[in-house]
Amino acid sequence: MIVTDIVSRNKSKNNIFLDGEFAFVLYKGDFRHCNLEVGTEIPEDVYREIMEELLPRRALDRSYKLLSSKDYTEKQIRTKLRDDGYPDRIIDNTIAKLKEERFLDDTRYAENFVFWKAKDRSRNRMMMDLRQKGIDPSVAERIYDELLEKDDIDDEEVVLARILAKKHFDPQNASFEEKEKMKQSLYRKGFSFDAIQKAMGR
Repeated sequence: MIVTDIVSRNKSKNNIFLDGEFAFVLYKGDFRHCNLEVGTEIPEDVYREIMEELLPRRALDRSYKLLSSKDYTEKQIRTKLRDDGYPDRIIDNTIAKLKEERFLDDTRYAENFVFWKAKDRSRNRMMMDLRQKGIDPSVAERIYDELLEKDDIDDEEVVLARILAKKHFDPQNASFEEKEKMKQSLYRKGFSFDAIQKAMGR
């Protein structure tokens, strides 16, 4: 494989191109250590060191750092690593190791998400949010139903009543404009029109 280009990514990193295609990102310190030059063939032992030692270690360290501050889904970690320039093979292996070590668990993520967000969000809104985060819709639905059945979360009628109380909204004395504004706010949270009407006494 020939090093066909080395392009500065930022102050500390370079994009490395092999045989005319983007291959990976190296820190400029790594770049000097590996002694890569445009137009030369990358030594097999150097390539192996990069792909089997350096990048896997960096990808795992990056993932640990992300997951130490908050929980992520598999899709989110994949996106972060891909944005950092890691090859798909490195990303796949990193994801597999994180799952094996239980650092990454989409089911656990969905359970925590629903438990905390169900206090002020509709079922539909949470399902949409989880789908965007890469959670399988069937898994998200199952988790919601299980938490609801165990009374770990409230049904939407209770959630709507709590939101209205928190906002000190009195349907009996609110003006038409105030009612419409509240309806739109709740609708944006994903609550159905019928559920909103019922909560506000129609």
